[in-house]
Amino acid sequence: MTPSDPPRPYRVPASLLDLVIIDLLELTGSTSATAEVLTMSQPTVSRRYRSVACDLGLRRRKSAPVGRRYGDAPWMSLLRKGVNHHRLANGQLRVGGGLQFEQMFSVAPWARWVPLGREQQDQWRSLLKLELLDAVVMTERPDLTSEESVQQAFVEVHPWSESQVVLICRGDPMVLEICSRL
Repeated sequence: MTPSDPPRPYRVPASLLDLVIIDLLELTGSTSATAEVLTMSQPTVSRRYRSVACDLGLRRRKSAPVGRRYGDAPWMSLLRKGVNHHRLANGQLRVGGGLQFEQMFSVAPWARWVPLGREQQDQWRSLLKLELLDAVVMTERPDLTSEESVQQAFVEVHPWSESQVVLICRGDPMVLEICSRL
């Protein structure tokens, strides 16, 4: 590959895929939606989750809050940081939002689009805090507490429509560096 060649799209390494599956299950809420995001079959996602959950001693907890249903263990945040660092070092953000934004962001080379259900959209703050998402897409700036203002940044996006689109980014330096290029 020469310096003038376009960068290759980010591909999740096979050794990290099971951890990504756990995150996407948290974000989408189902094996079917996770399979669609990863272009895998639903039985494969289900089988891989059961296997990694058994290996790591994880239990699915349906009644837990969003973000803690599939992989709630104290050390999961450390594994997630490592997986996220790999993805961010390759210039890709994990961006989530409602289906109305999917076409806009699914084609962006810097974005790994994750369609969020209503429940996950309502819990965007915890999804950013848990580092399940790097950014969330909204139509307006939400009111933030002073603590949240320090931890997050806004990027105004005005693609092909006249409506305002706001990308709320985690305050992680690697996330902010990618967002600053937009």
